[in-house]
Amino acid sequence: MEKIAFITGSGAVENAWVPILTALKGDAEYNIDSDGANCFFARLVYLMRFYATGTFPDAKEHAQICLKMVKDIKAKISCSLLLAEEKKQIRARKELDTILNKFIFSEVHESFFITTNWDTVIDTAIEEHIKSNFPFYTSNIQFLHLHGCITHPQSLYLPSEVIREAYRSSEEDIEMGALHGAAWSTIEQCNKTILYGLSLDPLDAELSHTLSVGWSSPNLKEIIIINPDHKKVSQRIKLLLDSRYPAKIIGYSSFHLNEKFEY
Repeated sequence: MEKIAFITGSGAVENAWVPILTALKGDAEYNIDSDGANCFFARLVYLMRFYATGTFPDAKEHAQICLKMVKDIKAKISCSLLLAEEKKQIRARKELDTILNKFIFSEVHESFFITTNWDTVIDTAIEEHIKSNFPFYTSNIQFLHLHGCITHPQSLYLPSEVIREAYRSSEEDIEMGALHGAAWSTIEQCNKTILYGLSLDPLDAELSHTLSVGWSSPNLKEIIIINPDHKKVSQRIKLLLDSRYPAKIIGYSSFHLNEKFEY
C-alpha cells in the first residue's frame, strides 16, 4: 500500500485570489493583481521585521502600528474568503474529482492532505467527493493548512514569512515550527508526492525547504506535478531533491490528465 502526500496550492481553486484582492482595496493605493498583492505582503513582512528589531527611537511604537495593520488585514482577508466560500465564488476546479479518482482513490492508499491555501475549499471538496463516491470510507481525513487557515485569521502566513520572526511570541514560533515539522515528517513517510496547483514560488523559500527535507528520504519514489507550467515546476523540484534518493518526476497539465511528461 502506497503512502501519498497530496499537496495543493492556490492554482487548485477557481478565483482563489479574487476575495483576497477585494479585501485589500483601501489598503493598497490602487487596484493590484496577485503578483502585486504578494509584493505588498512581502513589504509588510519586511517592515514588521525592521521595526521589531530596530533600536532607533519609536521603533517599538512603529512595530505596534504595523502589527495592528497586519492583524486588521488578516481579519479582512479571512472574512472575504469565508464569504466567497459560502457564495461559491471560489470553488475547486472541475478536474479535482478526476485527479482524486486517478491518483488517490484508484487503489487502496494511505493519503495525507496538505495545503498552502488559507481557505477550506479543497478540504470541503475532498470530503464531499468521499461522501458521494465512497460512502463506506471510514478513515479520518486530516487536512494540514501549512500557511494558516481562515478559521483562525491570525494564523495566516504571509508571503516571505518564516517560522521564527522577531515580532512573534515564542509560543507562536513553537506552534508554527510544529506545523512545518508535521508537514515534512508526513512527506518523509510517503512514497509519492502529488503537487496540484502549486508553483513553488521563489518568495516561499521555507516551503521549498520543508519539501526538500521531506523528500530527503529513501521512501520517496515519485513526484507528480499537476500544473499547466509543470516543466518550470519540475526544474524547481530538481533543485530540492537529495541526490542520494532520486525520484521519478512526472508532469501533467491540469487540462490534459491523459498526457504525461517525464523529467
